[in-house]
Amino acid sequence: MSNFAQAVELLIKAEMEGKPKHEPLLELGPTPDYLINEAQFESLDLVVTGKVISKACFDHGIPTSVLKRLPEIIANPKSLYRSAHRDSSSVIVVTLELHRKELPIIIPVQPSREMARKRICNVVASMYGKEGPNPEVKWKKEGLHLWGP
Repeated sequence: MSNFAQAVELLIKAEMEGKPKHEPLLELGPTPDYLINEAQFESLDLVVTGKVISKACFDHGIPTSVLKRLPEIIANPKSLYRSAHRDSSSVIVVTLELHRKELPIIIPVQPSREMARKRICNVVASMYGKEGPNPEVKWKKEGLHLWGP
């Protein structure tokens, strides 16, 4: 089991015991090339906080088995979109994973954020199953498509 997967297990266990660990930064590795080339992200470490892992699991129902594979999932996405928010430099990664066999799992990623001890990283901001009609159709019509089919 990878260090990342072990860290996810420990975070989930702590949350279940009523001792949440929201502060830790978990390393996903270097920022994938598609984010650098297609979204002009800097070549920084890609991280996720313990709080985002807990929220994805307990609020959004993403299974622990999926969360443990986050580095692999984000490294091999389906497509990439700009955020629909005008003042946002975030992008939306659409994964090949499905939540509850029907909802595409999306991962908003923020570029160049200052994290603990003034460390600048690219940051996974959330992870959830997108409800409603396929968002990719709408996002493509809005001209937000950056990469992928």
